[in-house]
Amino acid sequence: MRVLFPLLALCLLPFLARAHPVPDIPVRTWFSQDGTCTVTVEVDPRCFAADPNSEPSLLNAVFPGMTEEARTKLKNKAADLVRRYVEFIFEPTGPVQPDFQFEFTSYAQAPLAIEEDVVVMTGTWKTKIPAGGKTWRIRATKETPLAVVFRNYLEGLENPKFSVLFPGETSFPFDFNQAPEPLEDVVFGSCINAVEHPMLDRAASLPMDLFLLMGDNIYADTTDMLVMREKYQALAASSFFQAVKSQAPILATWDDHDLGQNDGGADYKMKRESQTEFWNWLGEPATSPKRKQEGVYQARVFGPEGKRVQVIMMDARYFRSPLKRVPKEQATPGGSAVPHTDTSTTILGPAQWEWLEGVLKQPAEVRLLVSSIQFAAQAHGGESWANFPHEQKRLVDLIRSTKANGVVVLSGDRHWCEFSTLTEGAPYPLHDITASSLTQKHERGTPTPNQNRSLPQTYHLPNVGTLHIDWQQADPALALRILDVDGKTQIEKVVKLSELKPR
Repeated sequence: MRVLFPLLALCLLPFLARAHPVPDIPVRTWFSQDGTCTVTVEVDPRCFAADPNSEPSLLNAVFPGMTEEARTKLKNKAADLVRRYVEFIFEPTGPVQPDFQFEFTSYAQAPLAIEEDVVVMTGTWKTKIPAGGKTWRIRATKETPLAVVFRNYLEGLENPKFSVLFPGETSFPFDFNQAPEPLEDVVFGSCINAVEHPMLDRAASLPMDLFLLMGDNIYADTTDMLVMREKYQALAASSFFQAVKSQAPILATWDDHDLGQNDGGADYKMKRESQTEFWNWLGEPATSPKRKQEGVYQARVFGPEGKRVQVIMMDARYFRSPLKRVPKEQATPGGSAVPHTDTSTTILGPAQWEWLEGVLKQPAEVRLLVSSIQFAAQAHGGESWANFPHEQKRLVDLIRSTKANGVVVLSGDRHWCEFSTLTEGAPYPLHDITASSLTQKHERGTPTPNQNRSLPQTYHLPNVGTLHIDWQQADPALALRILDVDGKTQIEKVVKLSELKPR
């Protein structure tokens, strides 16, 4: 058995990515708090060949031409292969025999969307955890000719620890009853235009319980979804992404360049298709509710009562109205965008606003509100919430009306860093730390004016943001930092949790 941890995973995981020429048998299990679990197993048709490595993949371009008889035959072969090669065990209750229902999908349950999609068979089994069940494991039988990969998810979040099993090996026991642990170290960043960079190496080496990708995770700027997919696959296979994934959960939102259009928003014609590629990159199951909603917003709560951190990933692109611009000769060094006076324009859109109100009413001690664009900075010609002052005010008012304590905003986009604070109309100081870019130098090298800049320092070279929460103090401290490629702190602000409560 191979139980992979960060250093080993950094070396091996790229060879386990989608581009690996030899198919394996991934087994993924999702556990829910209601005592149910869903087990999926993925079988590539190449697994049936004597030499899978030399067998061509089944592509979606030819799949529609297959007869129902041929499809049924493949499903039956997949079910038989799983019965012979993988054993499933709840402990201490004993082995179980899943009744998998097979469907045709792409890798990781991604829907079949374009001709270049590789077709695999995904078997799904939904069941109740046996009474008294404590752990879950699988075993690769001695007859298994291929590697079996063991991955697990709690409430939709992938556990970083996994096993690669060879013939006769048994996985580690996965404890699906584990109590939530406090979130102490969060790493966050934005704007990745290269998959190899010393700053990415630095970011991946930091202590982390969670990694947040805040947009411009790739630079696609295209309506060609195959181009976008290739860029996502390059990022997914990178040593940076694989090292982070082996240590901590990853949550992400997008900005304009991974939406697919510079400064784009609701008017980008391929936004639905782009959203599919975004979730494919993150391995979101085909049946996930996130795939059914418009927009990539999501929220999660980490940690036990009294130490809960709510992470809210907003989508500032899918619904965003077009920017208001002035002629080039009237533009500022930051750009030509100016604040809207039309209050019918929006950033989040009605559905997301309604969702956000409900989310902010949920109990939490700390709330990380992630925006791909700056929230608290004054209007500067580039993209920001200040270009939609009525939307900016609406968010401030919503934080106040929901009595949402503990809000800190994390933002990206600018290719340089600063710390801004909005106080007008706010129930308490709303801090916004901008971390950008992970791989790019800000060419101008000077900041735009910002009357809401609450620390004098700005930073214009590749960087990453970190948050450390010291829960041991009577009044927990939130240390927000911007680090450079050498790990040196360039910007720092420590905020006491008591400061983030309505006055």
